[in-house]
Amino acid sequence: MKLLSETELRRVLTPAMAVESSRRAFIALSRGEMLVPVRSEIRRPDGAGIVFAMPGYLPGRVFGLKLIATRGPASTAMVLLFDSESLAPLGLLSADFLTDWRTAGGIAAATELLARPEARRHVVFGAGRLAGPCARLIAHVRPGIETLIIGRTPSRAEDLAAALRAEGLPAEAATDPARVAEADIVTTVTSADRPVFPGAALRPGVHVNLGGAFRPEAREADDDLARRGLFWCDSLEACLARAGDLVQPLAGGALPRSRVLGEIGAALAGGLRGRQAAAEITVFKSLGNAAQDICLAEDALALPGLLAPSFDPRGRFAAG
Repeated sequence: MKLLSETELRRVLTPAMAVESSRRAFIALSRGEMLVPVRSEIRRPDGAGIVFAMPGYLPGRVFGLKLIATRGPASTAMVLLFDSESLAPLGLLSADFLTDWRTAGGIAAATELLARPEARRHVVFGAGRLAGPCARLIAHVRPGIETLIIGRTPSRAEDLAAALRAEGLPAEAATDPARVAEADIVTTVTSADRPVFPGAALRPGVHVNLGGAFRPEAREADDDLARRGLFWCDSLEACLARAGDLVQPLAGGALPRSRVLGEIGAALAGGLRGRQAAAEITVFKSLGNAAQDICLAEDALALPGLLAPSFDPRGRFAAG
């Protein structure tokens, strides 16, 4: 069984792998080729954090479990993967960076499909750990795009913009949510539980990724976006049950159920429509799904030349 550290994963995971792995995971999930129950949650009694257990099964290949725990702004995660036929343990992967990369990879895969080809301005809400990966991977699928980081703390937003510029990616920082009016692509990866930008300010033809709020009582988008947008989900079942960006406007009547079109995997596979008109406002809701974790973990374990040690469950520990 291989053991992959954060350092090793940062060395071997590439933007292309993250995007392609999420694309493969979404398609397998939508085709019913991968079994992923709705995740279970354990909330800390003091309200300061939560633990998620996210299993998944790819028949004939692998099954696995991701555990992720949060406490305040801190989090930690691991993925354990097994061979689905022999039941041999394949790997235990530290999954903080893997989680960030698979989330951004899924958002980038949806953006590549749904955003207009001429999109040139990407507005990112949030300057935390997911903002950089999302900016980088969307720049990977849309080379030359300009990024605007909008954060509540000016110094954090500017630090991220400076880091992107140092990598050769055009970027600037701001704090005014009204600048969403400049966007061709919007990505929200905040810890907010209330809308972070005015949906009425969006120009026709914008593509929006909602990647932050993950509880029914939390949302990043307002009712104006719900009224104007067409929605795709990573997992329809999970989003209808857990995503406040859908649950709340559906319950309040701002979002007709007919405008929630289905899963992004079905659109990526060609069985569900994607963008059909330049003026449509398209919305991808990402809750994050164990299918992504398991596919990316499987891809990482298959890479040649890993420096990771291996562990024999019978007690031996060796390099290899």
